[in-house]
Amino acid sequence: MLVVGGGPAGSLSAANLSERAEVTLVEAKGVSGFPAKCGGLISEDCFEALSRYCRASRALQNRIDGAFFFSPSGRYAELRGKSRAVVVERKALDPMLLQAASKSVDVRMKTRFDGADGGKVRLVEQGEERFERFDIVIGADGPESMVARTYGFERPEIFTGKQYLMEFEPIDERMVELYFGKKYSSGFFAYVIPVEKDVARVGVVSRGNTSVHLERLLTSHPSVSERAGRSIYEVNSGPIPIGLVDFVRDGVALVGDSAGMVKPYTGGGMYYLLRAAELLGEHFPDMEGFRKSYLKEMGREYSSGERIRRLYDSLDDEDYDFLIEVARDVDFSSLHMDSPSTALKLLPEVLKLVKRPSIAVKIARAMV
Repeated sequence: MLVVGGGPAGSLSAANLSERAEVTLVEAKGVSGFPAKCGGLISEDCFEALSRYCRASRALQNRIDGAFFFSPSGRYAELRGKSRAVVVERKALDPMLLQAASKSVDVRMKTRFDGADGGKVRLVEQGEERFERFDIVIGADGPESMVARTYGFERPEIFTGKQYLMEFEPIDERMVELYFGKKYSSGFFAYVIPVEKDVARVGVVSRGNTSVHLERLLTSHPSVSERAGRSIYEVNSGPIPIGLVDFVRDGVALVGDSAGMVKPYTGGGMYYLLRAAELLGEHFPDMEGFRKSYLKEMGREYSSGERIRRLYDSLDDEDYDFLIEVARDVDFSSLHMDSPSTALKLLPEVLKLVKRPSIAVKIARAMV
């Protein structure tokens, strides 16, 4: 069996498959986890699950209690749900997961999957091309997956993320800040994730003009512009796939970003790919059983997350100003960051508080 990709999706898939099959993992780069294209925010539940595979505590940077939701005008509401979160350094976490997998898996670094021909896959290792036969191929090679393109899988919609690791003064070092409105993103939102005192990851996810939106956030947002420092320590950008695709066919499966296994309303995917890797291992070699089991467990969450994400396109900046005021009276204690379906359960309570028919209609349409 061949697993393509040495990030968390590939490492976790290989580790879970190694008890049932002989696994070869190939990674095109010479190192895993760099460059980091992720905010590093995951739930405590996900962090604890990852700790079963490696010493994840070595990658821990901060603990998060909740979030501040900002409207374009600078108003904000505080949200503290059922789940807590942690901030991890992916440049530390990813290599640890790969090293753990390497104990039971044949890992080949600087080896690129370059297509398939006549039932064999084409691998390029340090410039040398070779053909090898594998019964099953797992594509864990990210949003621009060569495995997905080679075998004709549908592709998810691609958003773009850009973030700075920079000098920043958060309102609360244990609270994430989320910024909504069309001024700061096209179809998504901007964010601040505190890493340590006076240092945070400040970024934007957007359909387009990501650099423009990020610059506007830093220079024009009434709250951010007052707290952003001048020092930028690191710049990262990359594609974010939104929308789960059909991820199993004819001896090939996609896991992680290659399949769009990302929360549609936040862009985070660690917990979703972790469950995919575990279910893949549980059901192997029954690939159809894996597909059905994953959709049974996670399908509702993708559907719920997509409904929430549609609101980002529907709401105007003035709508956000109004909804932030409404949110201050909503009890979010049942909300879990990995389960958007828990957010939809709050919808009746929110609609009771929304006294503007135009906004209520937008919300109702997005949730249909």
